[in-house]
Amino acid sequence: MAWIRSATNRSVLIRTGRERLRALLADVVGCGRLMPGVEELERIGDDLYHYRLAQVSNGAIAFTPDYVARFDTGEPDAIAWEPHGEHNFRSWGRFLIEDGPTPEETRLRIDTRSEAWVDVAPVVLVLIEPFAQKEMDEVTEGFLTAVKEVAETRILERT
Repeated sequence: MAWIRSATNRSVLIRTGRERLRALLADVVGCGRLMPGVEELERIGDDLYHYRLAQVSNGAIAFTPDYVARFDTGEPDAIAWEPHGEHNFRSWGRFLIEDGPTPEETRLRIDTRSEAWVDVAPVVLVLIEPFAQKEMDEVTEGFLTAVKEVAETRILERT
């Protein structure tokens, strides 16, 4: 058994205001379901959320991430999360809400890292981690695209 590690930092420009974007992100369950691969997501306590993701398989491993994360929404322009308890997957990260180039735009940045506990020999990590990195990048980009679409659609619906 070994931990497979990956990390990513991506951003997207969204045609929305800071308050609307923050409200979307602060809805951990609603927003979290926009992330590709989320099969189950529920609040299980104060600031605690249980995730079960779709199985990830690359031929060498088959793995179903199942974990609990604690969210911190105390900062006005950031929402952070960290692992809680012992699980086969751990995720740390932050959403950062930044000014965009115009008053009608906001930049959403996501900085995250994760670790997956899988049944592989440590010697093969060098072969598996690039796959995990590619998967994480694709999921993050898909998530940002979905958040952008929802945030911008809600604005169009209200105007």
